[in-house]
Amino acid sequence: MVNLRLEQKPELRQILTPKLIETLKLLILPKIELQKRLEQELMENPMLDAEDEEHWTESNEMNENLAEWKKLLDGIRITSRHLEEKDPDTETVDPLIFTPYQKTLYEDLQEQLAATVGDDRIQAIGEFIIGNLDNRGFLSIPVQEIVSDFVRSGELEPPPTEQEVMNALKIVQSLSPPGIAARDVRECMILQLKDLNLEDSIAYKIIDEHYDELLSKNIPQLAKSIGVDDKEIEKALEILSHLSFYPAEGRGITASFVEPDLIVYKDSKGKWKIIYNDENIPRLSINNRYKQLLQKVDNLNKEAKEYLLSKLESAKWWIDALNQRRINLENTMRAILEYQNEFFEKGPKYIKPLTMETIADAIEVHPATISRIVRDKYVLTPYGTFPMRNFFTTGLASKDGGEIATDRVKEKIKQMVENEDKHKPLSDQKIANKLQSDGIKIARRTVAKYRENMGILPARRRRR
Repeated sequence: MVNLRLEQKPELRQILTPKLIETLKLLILPKIELQKRLEQELMENPMLDAEDEEHWTESNEMNENLAEWKKLLDGIRITSRHLEEKDPDTETVDPLIFTPYQKTLYEDLQEQLAATVGDDRIQAIGEFIIGNLDNRGFLSIPVQEIVSDFVRSGELEPPPTEQEVMNALKIVQSLSPPGIAARDVRECMILQLKDLNLEDSIAYKIIDEHYDELLSKNIPQLAKSIGVDDKEIEKALEILSHLSFYPAEGRGITASFVEPDLIVYKDSKGKWKIIYNDENIPRLSINNRYKQLLQKVDNLNKEAKEYLLSKLESAKWWIDALNQRRINLENTMRAILEYQNEFFEKGPKYIKPLTMETIADAIEVHPATISRIVRDKYVLTPYGTFPMRNFFTTGLASKDGGEIATDRVKEKIKQMVENEDKHKPLSDQKIANKLQSDGIKIARRTVAKYRENMGILPARRRRR
């Protein structure tokens, strides 16, 4: 006998409204794209004002510091991607070197892939996929053709299987921006919905199972097919309207200017300071003239009231969203500064293993939020400008029970090769033995992988 019971279980779920989705998307935006969005909103929204810079820098200590910092930076030209790493014990690095740089989406994706993948075959396939994206950010060649290209070129032996290509494609599709490497608009939207954790939503179900009905714009038929009312469908369509049809939209495959969102420097008292770089991002306020007009509701017709109220709501959202973006970036950078103190004190060689979960726990947010906060964000340090993602690294175990960052291990391998006897170069096994004697637990094959990643030839080819 089957006993059927209906039980109610409490479950905590985050409901993503269209406004919350826009807030998340604003958090993800690089600084230059944020400026463009803000300029457009200021043009279209009469309720929104950009305050004069002198008005708000006088009353806010943080912005006074920023204004002073801007004077120090004035006239400094952008010259390189980041400073060459120098020994901090022998040379002082000028913290005023301001180093935004030109960077293509291809380069960004290649960097993300290198930080994500540990398998050389998958990385090679992933690089091929990235190299074949079109200007929309789509992968327009089929999986079978990718396999055939590798067979013809002989770059991988044995050639990759279709399953390996699919595995590499999934990894590339997990990179930023969401939707990248999709094969059509439908897959692009599915990838974006997954990135927003909306796989259980009606919006996802529409794209996944009822895409043809969506194209026919038959809301009653959609509602009937899914088993919900028209209002639920309309809410889902509102969410879908905030997604991008093309993953490279607004950024493009070509080079784009990158500038830091944050500045970290040491003041004259030896304390580390964090400045939110809001240059060219004006302080927003509500337009007083239109606000007073809205208060005189009796003098306005229905359409005028609805228009002004909607613009007021949008203006308030922008003010709050920009403030939250600043707070999230500062809190995240403050936690990174604490955990990666040696990096800032001694230089990039001293970066430590750090996970997004650690920083998420420190500032009490979800790890997915940290991923969004650091995506496409940059920080100016005394050693150059770096992606915030670079502060999150995996590590190898050491004999004392701790961890050492892979970047530091790679640097040690590089130094060993540079200082080796060129007539008797070190084999991968000898390098592994030396690292193990320094307390780093590492296998020969791991040394080989790191060496190849850095473009260092094997011992037999280094011999003179």
